Amino acid sequence: MRLRASLALSLALLAAHAAGAHGVQVAAELTQAVHIRATYDTGQPMAQAQVALFAPSNPAQVWARGVTDDKGTFTFVPDPAEVGQWSVQVRQAGHGAIVSVTTDGTAPQAAQPTPQSMAQKLLMVALVAWGALGTALFFWRRKGAAHASA
Repeated sequence: MRLRASLALSLALLAAHAAGAHGVQVAAELTQAVHIRATYDTGQPMAQAQVALFAPSNPAQVWARGVTDDKGTFTFVPDPAEVGQWSVQVRQAGHGAIVSVTTDGTAPQAAQPTPQSMAQKLLMVALVAWGALGTALFFWRRKGAAHASA
């Protein structure tokens, strides 16, 4: 019985060590996106409507095209070098409108993820070991109870 408990504890610690062996890096980048929501006067979304984008430097030529989603929304990231008034045209089945968006070329800085401290890493390893040990003891107890009733 002590051998099984020792084996379960050893396996739990080994699993915890293996779980803590992989590091993770996450990078985030914020952009200055423009989110459009197009609806009819009734409030119904303009689903799958055609979208045309016009840049400030050449308002007569389409800069990009797209389609709204089922909720009538469309998101785009303007070129930061194109400072000024962007025009967004949304059309569907003879209905449509144009909205203007002014950009100044700046974008917020992305926050860098905080690295995990040694204490946080040790806590994660301890919690994984505790969970593995609890699971092993749960199944060991069920197996012992099944043999006792047989």
